[in-house]
Amino acid sequence: MLLYYFIINRVTEEKLENINCKGCQATVDKNLEFCSSCGEWLGLKLEETVEDVSVENTSEAKRMRIEKLLDLPVKPLSNYGATNLPNRKEVPGIRAVFFLALIVPLIAGASFFYNNRVADEVIEEISVIEQTTIPSTSTTIEGKLKFFKPISCTSSSNFNDDFSCNNLYDGSPSTWQDAQQSCENAFLEFEFDRPVTWDTIIIQNAEKSTTFIKNFKIRDINITTENPDFNVEKELQNNQSQQWVSFDTTSSKIRIDVVSAYPGQELSGQKPFKECAIQEISFLGR
Repeated sequence: MLLYYFIINRVTEEKLENINCKGCQATVDKNLEFCSSCGEWLGLKLEETVEDVSVENTSEAKRMRIEKLLDLPVKPLSNYGATNLPNRKEVPGIRAVFFLALIVPLIAGASFFYNNRVADEVIEEISVIEQTTIPSTSTTIEGKLKFFKPISCTSSSNFNDDFSCNNLYDGSPSTWQDAQQSCENAFLEFEFDRPVTWDTIIIQNAEKSTTFIKNFKIRDINITTENPDFNVEKELQNNQSQQWVSFDTTSSKIRIDVVSAYPGQELSGQKPFKECAIQEISFLGR
């Protein structure tokens, strides 16, 4: 009988000295509160450690010890290595969250009132602009640049009636050509139905390649009106592009005198023409 109790006590002590961790199954010392391998709390695992020990076959002291161990109170989480939950002041960023929660509505409200005020001011400015620009708009329309067509023209000479100065404002490719004068002492004079404040005249050489190459083209010109104090000199280029001559005067007549010219050239073995040729002259004013 004594041998039996000795064996039971020995087995019980060995099992109580070393227990298995329920978390990682490692064998650890029974006196530890936490597993030395994974950190699992061992206080609630003692029931499984001693479940194989027969209470009937243990001594009263051993049984009381086991019962004492089994009756261990469950300790609060904070007593077993867990960190206490932080309060509101200790949580990182909590002050920023409260600050944003306070400031965002203030910013939104301020933006709303500011935008409404700006919108009202813009509407007022638009109204003022509309009221002040209506009269000036009508004035601008009245003073808008436009093309004026002469009521008559006179030239120094014409090659024939098919090449008169009337061709210069008919909008067609037809040209004015002098009577084989090579632009010498050539002039063109235009009359309009009323005085016009002039801005620009546009001179177009012949667009037809044969005419442009073989005929004389005006180079230096002198523009005058019925005003004896007005005079504009201009050198034109030897090309087929529109050439703009700007000037500022008010008159009902415009005279263009040809001072010099570009000579015609041979084309495919044919001699150049002696006629001075211009295709179109447009008059732009107010």
